[in-house]
Amino acid sequence: MRWKYSLSWLPLVLCLLVAPAQASADDAPSLRVMTWNIWHGGKEDGAEVGVQRVIEVIQQSQADVIAMQETYGSGEKIADALGYHFHPRGTNVSLLSRYPIVEDISVFQPFKCVGAIVELPSKQRVACYSIWLPYGAEIWAPGTRDVTDQQSMLAACQPSHEDLQAMWKLIEQRLSDPQYDGIPIVIAGDFNSMSHRDYIAASQNDYQAVVDWPTSHVLPEAGFRDAWRELRPEVDRTLDSTWTPRFPEQEQDRIDFIYYRGGGLQATDVQRINTHAQKFPSDHAAVVARFLLLKDDKSTQRLRTVSYNIRHGAGNDWKVDLEKTAALLRNLSPDVVGLQEVDNGVKRSGNIPQAEALGKQLGMHAAFGKFMDLQGGQYGMGLLSRHPIESVTEVQLPKGNEPRVALAARIALPSGQSIVAVNVHFDWVDDDTYRFAQAEALSKYLKQLDVPYILLGDFNDVRGSRTLKLLSENTIEAKKPEDRRLTWPSDKPEMEIDFIFGSPAKRWSAPVCRVLEAPETSDHCPVFSVLELRHR
Repeated sequence: MRWKYSLSWLPLVLCLLVAPAQASADDAPSLRVMTWNIWHGGKEDGAEVGVQRVIEVIQQSQADVIAMQETYGSGEKIADALGYHFHPRGTNVSLLSRYPIVEDISVFQPFKCVGAIVELPSKQRVACYSIWLPYGAEIWAPGTRDVTDQQSMLAACQPSHEDLQAMWKLIEQRLSDPQYDGIPIVIAGDFNSMSHRDYIAASQNDYQAVVDWPTSHVLPEAGFRDAWRELRPEVDRTLDSTWTPRFPEQEQDRIDFIYYRGGGLQATDVQRINTHAQKFPSDHAAVVARFLLLKDDKSTQRLRTVSYNIRHGAGNDWKVDLEKTAALLRNLSPDVVGLQEVDNGVKRSGNIPQAEALGKQLGMHAAFGKFMDLQGGQYGMGLLSRHPIESVTEVQLPKGNEPRVALAARIALPSGQSIVAVNVHFDWVDDDTYRFAQAEALSKYLKQLDVPYILLGDFNDVRGSRTLKLLSENTIEAKKPEDRRLTWPSDKPEMEIDFIFGSPAKRWSAPVCRVLEAPETSDHCPVFSVLELRHR
């Protein structure tokens, strides 16, 4: 719901702090990985000038590891210019690394797959693969694609599916020795197939078809995350495409991917590079992902946590599309989700129990808390949990301009301990009398809890407010980057009113927090955080 404060005093308020928080993990060690098919060794515009432009693009990206395809004799020169280690296999795929390559872990056909263990300055090791997958028919050039003939489209990308299945089986076998336990894996390259997470019903206007591309199932079903779609969870064909900056008349598709798995890595930023000051040297855009290096500590429970005001599934065009909301959340692979503005059997949103429906689509447990009756159903908030919900409490709050509750779910974690996730959506008008009264009532409930809790939601208040000060006592804040912390409205964010906290402060840390760009799915941006709960 829109927040009706005057913005005239906003700059002053936003300078204030909620409470002391831990230093941002953005200052922690990181690894930048690029995947790039450089097109015939980067020589299309000349053996010298083209390769030099490839070097310049990589330098400007500050990538630490480059998964390169179509290396074709240029890799050593590029690596020498960068001062990087060079690890080729065959003529096509190669790895370039700022850091030492300590072991070859290549599998499959030399033309299509090269792998290496890269040792970082922290002595942490990462398994990196550069891959190239084949395709069976041209469906990108003008006149070669018939979106009404899905069988032919799928057949064109079937070779990539078959090769990736075989490749992953061999990678899994190669890294099955206990010496590789805990080592994160990055698999990046030119997949020559699109993603089923792009060709969804919600983006049919972009792609003219809904296609369940099988290639993009292989790695996610093995526990990998797509770094691009995780950080850009809303599909935008124009901004997502990697094929092809040199041929804009062709079908523009995302066919270059960085997948990763392992507790030691968390993607925090992604970028697509498809321009150069003179002329971009490749027919593929480069993709770069920045990963924070996290301690894979067995003494902590890591929870991927999301707060999202979904406005009953209505996007910024006011069309209700819960499938679009589900698709966005699925891309985040969350463990705990606090949903605000949720309908339960309400006419305006198709009489659907939205929390329950989202839970089923995401394979998560669901709870709903009622604010009030509305159009034959109920309006309120929801909670989703990857782990079992033991009990649900609707914490009654003082009535404001609308009735309000806080929704609290006690969750059983795999470690055997329990937490309570508490979802809030406070009163929204200028005068904070109602809102602060609701915060006071909730504070009393929180102080009675005998287990650690996560507090998240749409607070409808800003940093420095008495509401935030009260509820942030004895908590850690999932701290957003200073230059990307505003959460509403999603198309042009002006205010930070959505937050995630953990309490007690001594038990929690929040190494990652991001406000994700999603200007179409709702009027709020989703807030994503990695929370870590230390065992007693």
